[in-house]
Amino acid sequence: MSLFHPPAWFPPQLAFLWPMIWVQVLMLRAQIRAAYGRGVVYRWSLTPNLRVYLVRIDWMPGQKTEPAILKPAAHASTRLAAACDGRMAVPEYVRVRPLTPTLARANAVRSLTLASPRERGLNLPLPET
Repeated sequence: MSLFHPPAWFPPQLAFLWPMIWVQVLMLRAQIRAAYGRGVVYRWSLTPNLRVYLVRIDWMPGQKTEPAILKPAAHASTRLAAACDGRMAVPEYVRVRPLTPTLARANAVRSLTLASPRERGLNLPLPET
C-alpha cells in the first residue's frame, strides 16, 4: 500500500481517488502515532463520501493479552435505568429511607409508634404534586 498502489481490497473504480484517500490515511497514522506511539495495530475504513475514519485499535505496544470483550451497559444512563426498573416512579421522600418503627414505653405498656423524620434526623424534600 503506497501512494500509487492501493491495497488489494480497494475497489478498482475508486483507484483514481486513491491519492486523496492515501493522504487521509497518512494523517490518521500520524495522529495515532502521536497519541499511542509506534507499533499500534488499528483498523480504518471509508465513509460513502470517501472520508477515512478509525474503526478500532486492535493492539497497543505493552499490551500483554487480548483485551476482554466488554459487555455494553444495559442502559445509557442511571436515569434511564431508574425509569426502566421503576425506581423513578417512587417519590423521593419514600426512596430516602422507609419509616422505621420504634418502641416507646408509656406506663409500662409497649406501643408501636413511627418515628418522625425530625427524630430520625432526616430533612425530607417537599412532597411531589
